[in-house]
Amino acid sequence: MEVILLENVRNLGKFGAKVKVAKGFGRNFLIPQGKAVPATKENLSQFEAQRAKLEKAAQDKLKAATERAAEFAAVHIKIQARAGDEGKLFGSIGTIEIARAFKERGLEVTRQEIKLPNGPLRELGDFTIELQLHAEVIAQAKVTVVPEEKE
Repeated sequence: MEVILLENVRNLGKFGAKVKVAKGFGRNFLIPQGKAVPATKENLSQFEAQRAKLEKAAQDKLKAATERAAEFAAVHIKIQARAGDEGKLFGSIGTIEIARAFKERGLEVTRQEIKLPNGPLRELGDFTIELQLHAEVIAQAKVTVVPEEKE
């Protein structure tokens, strides 16, 4: 299946590129998410007619993601969790808990934007996590996991 990309897609192509993808990937992800349209003659001509408008929208998204990245870089999140004497957590801290902690600080982030390269956090300490806010913008944020205060 051939599609025209309406935004930059990591490991696939840049805005405006005509690329071949698996049918399922195109139908189930790219097209419903608004990241691409099928590469028909009608869509090609329509895309070329609206190219300037779409490029401006793509630039606006990139600018907004860059501004969000600056906000996240300035934030240091602390998460309390139950832990044993050796610093190992009873359970783990995943993307849901991290997204909730950012929301409590007034910053909106989705679970899908949070990237944990080494998997969930399973011990106490300081960690640097990545937030993929845009195909071209990856922000880093500091997360500290501290033990829950005992009553």
